[in-house]
Amino acid sequence: MNTFGLSIIASDKDFYHGRGSSLVLPTLDGEFAILAHHSDMMIAVVPGEMRFVTEDGENHVVVVGGGFAQVINNRVTVLTASVEKPEEIDLKRAKEAEERAEEQLRQKQSMQEYYVSKASLARAMSRLKAGQKYNQG
Repeated sequence: MNTFGLSIIASDKDFYHGRGSSLVLPTLDGEFAILAHHSDMMIAVVPGEMRFVTEDGENHVVVVGGGFAQVINNRVTVLTASVEKPEEIDLKRAKEAEERAEEQLRQKQSMQEYYVSKASLARAMSRLKAGQKYNQG
């Protein structure tokens, strides 16, 4: 099986280091897939659901914040603001964060505050979506 080196690093922790056979990233234009021997590039990552398969065939789904991914010499490094498994998401807290962000967007604010509020809302919505999708059972 063709694999590549995969490192997933959040601002507060090293999440994964090992070999991967595929990686699907959330981007501005939708999802972007990476397989072994992909051409070198940089990819902007937006808040959403990231999926990857390890070399042993195990599927993983995580929720990531904004960041970027770098592909160089069959090695992929994902640097992101946050990464968490859907089962770790506190749905009540995520819903409260969504409501706070929506309220902040209704207030008059500077452009910088507006973009921070938009980013907070995007992160909360992606956490809620993944948390509800994978925590139904």
